[in-house]
Amino acid sequence: MQPASSSHTAAGSRSSASAEEREAAANNPPRRKRRRMATGYVVQQIPETSTVLLPPQQQEQPTLPLIEQRHVAEHQAAATVSIAGAEPTESDCPEPAADEPMEIEAGPAAEEIPLEDIIANFMPYHQEKIRECLNDEDVQQMLNAVRSFLKMLKDNGIKLTPGRGRIPTSSLFGRLGHLTLPKDVALVRKFFEKATLFFSAVNTAQTKNTGCLSTMLNSNTHTTNFANETEDNLRLLAGNPYLKQITCMCSRKGVPDPVKAAEIIKWDCWMVDGTFSLELLRAFSSMMSGRGLFNDQAQVVEILAWECWQLDGEFSMDLLRTVSSMMSRRGFPDKDTLTALLAWNCWKIDGKFSMELLRTFSSMMNGCGIPQK
Repeated sequence: MQPASSSHTAAGSRSSASAEEREAAANNPPRRKRRRMATGYVVQQIPETSTVLLPPQQQEQPTLPLIEQRHVAEHQAAATVSIAGAEPTESDCPEPAADEPMEIEAGPAAEEIPLEDIIANFMPYHQEKIRECLNDEDVQQMLNAVRSFLKMLKDNGIKLTPGRGRIPTSSLFGRLGHLTLPKDVALVRKFFEKATLFFSAVNTAQTKNTGCLSTMLNSNTHTTNFANETEDNLRLLAGNPYLKQITCMCSRKGVPDPVKAAEIIKWDCWMVDGTFSLELLRAFSSMMSGRGLFNDQAQVVEILAWECWQLDGEFSMDLLRTVSSMMSRRGFPDKDTLTALLAWNCWKIDGKFSMELLRTFSSMMNGCGIPQK
């Protein structure tokens, strides 16, 4: 039998330990166990010292408004939304007629180009007039034509060529600056309808921007003629494989006769060793830049026959390109003046004519004509 003092000591120790455990439990409650669910963490604390995991509660889903089914009226872009939680009525879901298919909205394409973005392409003073007349039916038709044009450019990877004026707008919209809105709204609508047709027919591998059209337009007459051109002629011109050279010659001269442009490309004078020479056409079109199409094949043949193009007994395409750079936008050179230029001793290095030296000077004299000795 243990002594009484020992019993009291043991009992006191147990009592003290129990008190310490209770104090520690109060200060450090048991950790809550978490269970990851698809909808988040669901934890419920149970009194005592254990935690019981409960299944996640079903979360109440919000009620979404019902979208009315309806025919898409012309010029409407947004769907009407019925009152949240209301059941659709028969008027909300009209049945299509037996012979008339229901018109389906084309998704986000209708909102692809916002109205304000379309208007922003015009000159500032045109923008103001357009906003004042937005409810006018003719103005709406014009904006629809512009929307179709811009969307076609985007789909075909063609960009609007930036203008070079003080007003930040594209060169094509800038060419319409001389028109008056809303007076000329019908002309602007026809212009963009024909522009849509034109750029739909170009070779997108060669045409990357709208500069080929805007470079040819310079007046109200040019704009009107283009808007009134026949669809067949525009397709013929746009499909010309050498459209860039054609539009270069017709810069600020208006749209050329598509038939004449097609005939020029077929001339035999562009053949070198039985093969069509783009370099030859490019050199002549540079000299004729802004001066219109060639009038006669005989003139091209005569120029190519000049003896001054001969270097080491052979026709030099490099020499022709160099001279065409100096004569860019100035027409064909005079034969005697060109012959005298090539005979200057200053072009010789170590007693031999230097093509590289002449090319350097021609670059400095680009578009300035034959230099003075």
